[in-house]
Amino acid sequence: MIGVDTNVLLRAHLEDDQKSAIIAQRFLSKITAEKQLFISSYAILEMVWVLKTLKIPRAIICESVLDLLDSPGVVVGNRDIIFNALAYYQKGQADFGDYLILAEGEVNHAPQLASFDKKLCQELRRCCSPEKFLQ
Repeated sequence: MIGVDTNVLLRAHLEDDQKSAIIAQRFLSKITAEKQLFISSYAILEMVWVLKTLKIPRAIICESVLDLLDSPGVVVGNRDIIFNALAYYQKGQADFGDYLILAEGEVNHAPQLASFDKKLCQELRRCCSPEKFLQ
């Protein structure tokens, strides 16, 4: 099993550096064909963040992550958590990282989320200011 850094995934996806893109694409093809590729949930998080900063539309970001999750020969860390976070991300307005925190909390029996992010708390009933928990 070989782990892959976010920059390899991005070079292959964005093709913004032709030489690196070719190497990244060849590497991913070879390693996935051997069923030996591991992608950390943190690499997925970084990838989504970078794509967002590049103004890639949310729908395309979701499609890109789904492609990775559904790729044969690929093991994704915390796959179910990533999948659940992606479902929230497709429907909501918050950042993928916020939904990832929420999805991981749910799996670990922490369905409520304390946050100062007012927009997130307006969107999700189970999210509220930490101040509420002090009452």
